[in-house]
Amino acid sequence: MSDKNIQEIKKFNRFYTRVMGLFNLYTDKSPYSATEALILFEINSRENCTAAFLSNYFSIDKSYMSRIIKHFEKEGLITKEISKEDRRVQHLHLTELGISTLNSLANRASGNVETMIEGIPEEQIDILIDSMESIQKILSRINEQ
Repeated sequence: MSDKNIQEIKKFNRFYTRVMGLFNLYTDKSPYSATEALILFEINSRENCTAAFLSNYFSIDKSYMSRIIKHFEKEGLITKEISKEDRRVQHLHLTELGISTLNSLANRASGNVETMIEGIPEEQIDILIDSMESIQKILSRINEQ
C-alpha cells in the first residue's frame, strides 16, 4: 500500500472521529466513556460474555479491561456468573441498573446521530449508509483473515 493511501485512510479516520463525535457520542453528560459504553453493549449483546472475550474483541489490555469490569461491578451494572463448563471462567451479565444505564447511553447516542444528520436529504443518507456498509464489509474481511 502506498504512503498516499495510508495518509488518506488516516485523514478519513480523523474526520470520522471528529464528525461522529466519537469521544462524546455515548458520554455526553454521562460518567461513562465511549469505551465503557461499547463494553456494556457487548456484554448485553453476547451470550456467555467474558472479560477475556471483551479484551480480545476490543484489543484492550487485560489489566485495563479488568479495571473496567471491577468498576462496573462496584457501580452495580454487572454481575459475574461462574461457568458451569469451566469454573475458571466468569460470564458477565448486565443487572437491571446496567440495562437501564445502557438504554440511557444508547438513547443519548441515537439523539446525537439524529442531530448530526438533521437536514441531510434522505437520498444522501441512503448513500452514506451504503458507503458505511461497504467500508464495514471490506474491513470485516480483513479482520476475519
